[in-house]
Amino acid sequence: MTQTRARLNLKSSMVGSNGEANRPPPLSPVDASKAIRRLLEGGSSTIGFARHARERGRTRRFNRRDIEHVLTTGTVGDPSWDNRFRNWTYRVHGADLDGDELTVVIALDPAWARITIITGF
Repeated sequence: MTQTRARLNLKSSMVGSNGEANRPPPLSPVDASKAIRRLLEGGSSTIGFARHARERGRTRRFNRRDIEHVLTTGTVGDPSWDNRFRNWTYRVHGADLDGDELTVVIALDPAWARITIITGF
């Protein structure tokens, strides 16, 4: 268990077989949700945006505050492995500040204390 996971008081939960020896284990949806909330307590500097996410935000009219609201109040889905970037991604579904449905796809890296917003729809 890494120091950060220990500090965040997370278990290294496996969700199915990882299929690759060098693929890190994913967090369960429950543990991912705990990690997201704890990282957000550290401030919004823990959130980074992929260019695609910024473009989608302008097109779909959601902003950082909407995303933070969804990350804080939404439901985290099962992890999905991204072969291109070699990390786990999670869909977080909830409502934005106007009450409209918003799903945010994130890459979550508790070891680096970082949430990267990949897209939203």
